Amino acid sequence: MGNVDLYFMSPPGPGWALRGRANFRSRSAPQVDARAALGEWLSLADAIEARGGRVVCLLPPPETELTGLPYAAECGQLVERGGRGLFLLPSMGAAHRRGERELWRRVALDLGLEPVDVEGTWEAQGDVAWFRGRTILFYGGRTDAKGVESARAYFPDAIVVRVREPAFHGNMALLPLEAAGKVLACPSVIEGEGWRELERAFGAEALAPVSEDEIRAYATNGLPVGGDWLVPHLTPERVTRLAASWGVNVVRLPMVELCEKAGGASRCLVSYARIDEGLVRLSDAYDYRSRRPELAARA
Repeated sequence: MGNVDLYFMSPPGPGWALRGRANFRSRSAPQVDARAALGEWLSLADAIEARGGRVVCLLPPPETELTGLPYAAECGQLVERGGRGLFLLPSMGAAHRRGERELWRRVALDLGLEPVDVEGTWEAQGDVAWFRGRTILFYGGRTDAKGVESARAYFPDAIVVRVREPAFHGNMALLPLEAAGKVLACPSVIEGEGWRELERAFGAEALAPVSEDEIRAYATNGLPVGGDWLVPHLTPERVTRLAASWGVNVVRLPMVELCEKAGGASRCLVSYARIDEGLVRLSDAYDYRSRRPELAARA
């Protein structure tokens, strides 16, 4: 068997609403429209599937108060070790999201994966990136030093970078565009020797600086899928023009509810992994292709 590109996602439910308001957009935003948010979510999932990805879909329990579930970058991190699929579970900093871990543990077990608990506060793929075969781990926002050190055991080649607000996750500070050989990164939120470490690893010419104002408009939170970059409608024109000049096909998606109000962009909505297809049992219960008709009817 070959490899499969999995995208773990969870749609907003019928009662989805802003409750935690834990980021700079949701803090003062008007309430979301759950049905419109589901339509935006479906557009992203469809775009991923159209480009060869397989969406693993966790439908939220009825009446759940776990309103952070759609932002599945923090659901965990799938890694392959010695012919085993390990699913590193998150340990959330935000109190209203801590109950998500047990739901994703159940998904991992049902898929034939081995759930692994990480010590400290670690917010999973929100604080993990890859470029040219190297892993970049982040801390200093919501993930703490104990969390990143615990996770580091599963990424022996990792570059560890400390970030600061407004980058509460590493995926706000930095985004690799592998197909272009470039990394969009905000130097002013990367602390200590982090920027120099990245230059030593990849070369200064690979790093394309973006500003704090641009990351607040989601310059680093679009989702690369092959040579395409699925970005929310808010992404700054300067940044999308720059990516296009590198040969990246920029695809804008309207995300008024999920991004403009709730504060999470397309990259925040998925946890991505490439893994040996034989290590995963993708049943109809979690296969987006099977669940899409009922979701579309609701939207």
